[in-house]
Amino acid sequence: MTPESFQLLDNYHKGQLNEEEVSQFHKKMEQDAEFKKEAESYLILMNTLKQYGNRQGIKEILTEAHNEMQTEVSAPKVVSLRSGTSRKYVWMTATAASIAFVSIVGTLLTTRSLDNRQKANYKELRRNVEQIQRSQKQIMEDLAESKSEPMIPGKYSGTGFLISSNGYIATSYHVVKESDSVSIENETYGRLKAKVIFSDAPNDISILKITTSSFKMKRKLPFMISSKEAELGEYVYTLGFPREDIVFGEGSVSASSGFRQAVNAYQVSVPVNPGNSGGPLLNSSGDLIGIVSGVQTETAGAAFAIKSSQLLDIANHEAIDSLSTPLIFPKQNTIKNLNRIQQIKKWKDLVFMVRVYKEN
Repeated sequence: MTPESFQLLDNYHKGQLNEEEVSQFHKKMEQDAEFKKEAESYLILMNTLKQYGNRQGIKEILTEAHNEMQTEVSAPKVVSLRSGTSRKYVWMTATAASIAFVSIVGTLLTTRSLDNRQKANYKELRRNVEQIQRSQKQIMEDLAESKSEPMIPGKYSGTGFLISSNGYIATSYHVVKESDSVSIENETYGRLKAKVIFSDAPNDISILKITTSSFKMKRKLPFMISSKEAELGEYVYTLGFPREDIVFGEGSVSASSGFRQAVNAYQVSVPVNPGNSGGPLLNSSGDLIGIVSGVQTETAGAAFAIKSSQLLDIANHEAIDSLSTPLIFPKQNTIKNLNRIQQIKKWKDLVFMVRVYKEN
């Protein structure tokens, strides 16, 4: 990692980038696979070091170790360990090696399975589907519009919801990140094929596009995506698929920041379970204010949702702007004067179970 990359990641982690710099950071993440890998590893590393109180001074240690090692490597020689310079070199080398080891551990942490993550105090809410009632043949008959390679059911499912009447779905990135193929389904539309067309890993958001040709919306979406911060104590509710049929939950905004004070999320007192990830968090008007993402396992009733403003920011991304079929967010709320039951009836048609599949 270069000093420039280190500085950029450190500023991003501390929230010291302006809106334009954050946008450029996300663009670099999408375009540079190596940088994305370094960034994800670094963010995990910083959280780990913060937990153990070792974050202070890491930048200076890395930079000094890098410079010292560059100097020594350019002129290899045998030195006495009694020399002050050599002792410093040995110390710096050991420090760099230790940090490299911790970085490797950080990288491994980013690729651990959900089972290992559940041991931590933050738990993602995709659902582990150990038993699928339909056979592989039946699943393929439902999914395939034409012949394709055999597939097996994946282990995970979550929730997604329509954000554009022309077939775009929002869900959590961690739900679909391991997918080779995705389907969505609900009572109104049945089972539909979909594909991942964009992912924002730092904000845990992915956008899917329905590819089943028969899908058509007969009306505009009846809600808006809020760009405003929700108020502390504001009433909220959610719809999701922690089971095979849709489930309603309600509560309030309990903190204006998320897990470990993340500014891109809310903490909410809504009962959620595995399978709720990717579901909509709605206010009393039926507008979208967040996307359910996880829970704090050590605190009962503490759930988290990515703020809807992060979803709105995606519209400005080059990859979204260049889509052949434009993603058009809803612009008018037609359900704000309805009671809760009537709002839920309107929203129920727009929320889907997201099933993840992997090839043989």
